[in-house]
Amino acid sequence: MVYLFFLFSLVTSFLFVSPKHLHAPFQKGVSLFLILLFLFHYWKRKKEFQLDRSSQSGMAWLNQTKVLPYLVGVSGFCFLITSSFHAYELTQYFAESFLFHDADYIGISDVLLSFVKGNGFQSHYYNENVNGSYLNHHFAPGMGFLSPFVKWIPDRYGLAVGVFLCYQLTTILWLTWAYVVSQKNNQSIDLKFLVIWVVLTNQLYLYRIGSSYHFEILVLLFGCFFFYRWEKYKTHLLEGGTKFTKQLFLLGLFLILFLLQKEDIGFYLCLFFLPVFLTSLHQVYMAKRDNRSLVPLARLYAFCLFSVLLVTVLYLGFVFFLFPIFDGSHSTLGWSQVLRQKYHSAFKQVTGISKSIQIYWELLLSMGLGFVQLVPELLGISLVYLTHVISTRPWHHEVYSYYSYSLLPFLLYSGILWLKSKKQISLPFVYLILACLFWKNSMDQNFPLEAKTNTNWYDPKVQSEVSEDLPYANGILQSEASKVSRNTGNQSKEQIVFSQYNLSFYIQDKVTLYPLEQLHNAKEICDKTKSCYVVLAPELTNTTIWPKERILDTFAESKPFKLQKIWEGKQIEVWALAQ
Repeated sequence: MVYLFFLFSLVTSFLFVSPKHLHAPFQKGVSLFLILLFLFHYWKRKKEFQLDRSSQSGMAWLNQTKVLPYLVGVSGFCFLITSSFHAYELTQYFAESFLFHDADYIGISDVLLSFVKGNGFQSHYYNENVNGSYLNHHFAPGMGFLSPFVKWIPDRYGLAVGVFLCYQLTTILWLTWAYVVSQKNNQSIDLKFLVIWVVLTNQLYLYRIGSSYHFEILVLLFGCFFFYRWEKYKTHLLEGGTKFTKQLFLLGLFLILFLLQKEDIGFYLCLFFLPVFLTSLHQVYMAKRDNRSLVPLARLYAFCLFSVLLVTVLYLGFVFFLFPIFDGSHSTLGWSQVLRQKYHSAFKQVTGISKSIQIYWELLLSMGLGFVQLVPELLGISLVYLTHVISTRPWHHEVYSYYSYSLLPFLLYSGILWLKSKKQISLPFVYLILACLFWKNSMDQNFPLEAKTNTNWYDPKVQSEVSEDLPYANGILQSEASKVSRNTGNQSKEQIVFSQYNLSFYIQDKVTLYPLEQLHNAKEICDKTKSCYVVLAPELTNTTIWPKERILDTFAESKPFKLQKIWEGKQIEVWALAQ
């Protein structure tokens, strides 16, 4: 039986290296096979009246127990190899199709590059002023953990590599933790671990975060570290440890690191822990009323929960009230304002309550459903999900792309708690859960994303000509930089380039890049350098994101800055700003 679950754990690994047209039929086939297994084992169990658990202690079961760690290791290795192959193909496809738009990928990469240079979280893309702090847009200083990738890997591929490596590491760490927990609690194979094994290696929402090329993947990574330390400290309490110890220090450290990954994580953590905290208070009250010896331990546990919540609330107060004052922005963004933010009608629309219930069910299903037996944790996840329900922001409401980062750490942690609990699950129900999981995954056309498509995002002729022009445009920038260096006595001067949203990825990463709309600040930006340029291709546009007229109007507004065309290819133009 263990070998069968090993094969189920490889489904997504197979999808990563198989043609797109096989994805949905293959997953539906796996789902139907699991339904047949469910019917067979349900009939068998009903016929025998109850499951004969003594059969699990036979020689065959013991042999499978011995081989389990090797199968889990091979499963993880296959996931790493195939996801790396998929990451390479997907990144190349996005790059070659000019889909790394500067509002996200280039903007985040730009912030990390600024951090590496020692300029802090300076951003040219997320501020109306010239060089504002990205932390006013998102207070996420933890994203600095991705900066080494941006520094070491050239041509703006560093962020892509860093995000996918974190996605892989996150999956392996949660899987390893689940395996260790299952072995501590059982000498034989735990059916609950088999469920966790399969759902982790076929986790749709975790993949969405990884393939979004956003830093929120760090929330899942550091969430694993924090919750692992939290469970270690709970064990420490059970063993009678009450003093300030290494365990408590590490817990505080990883709590702060977890909160640093995104400004709203503390808010979600409070919502998740609130029912757990209230449950612990109820246990203290009941134990005290019954004069049970559990009271000191229960009090200490409740106090630790309260301490975590207190630190989190203080951190939220700093982020949303004190930091804007210290930073000079004098503005705070309320939660109601964030959740009710409006988007253009061209984007996905918020749907009714039935859609919200469906998404909620799919989220629970993505972690195997078993943890619904843990009432406080289920209530906590439900409270977090309510923030998505009341939101009018399309992707947030639909928990799409990287927006599942607010829920997934708690779903994964609840799965670990279910694994540690004494709750039981039957084999037929395991097959039924996994059948629903694979059927649900098969319905998502973007799991995994297609690395090659016939869809033309732009005019193929224009795109082809832009690709031909890019090496020459970068060559012009390099020769101009050399010319300026010679004229200034070999002193290196900062080379500044303004470029449109979809060309930015391919502009050489030795320049300081600004979005085209910052041209109205060109005098201030270019004041200290004689090396300031504009690179654009007006025909390479998207009518929804940046229409051609918007590019031309933005460029036209910069004419007072004495622009001089120094090179023109088939599509790309390079202009110099005369001083």
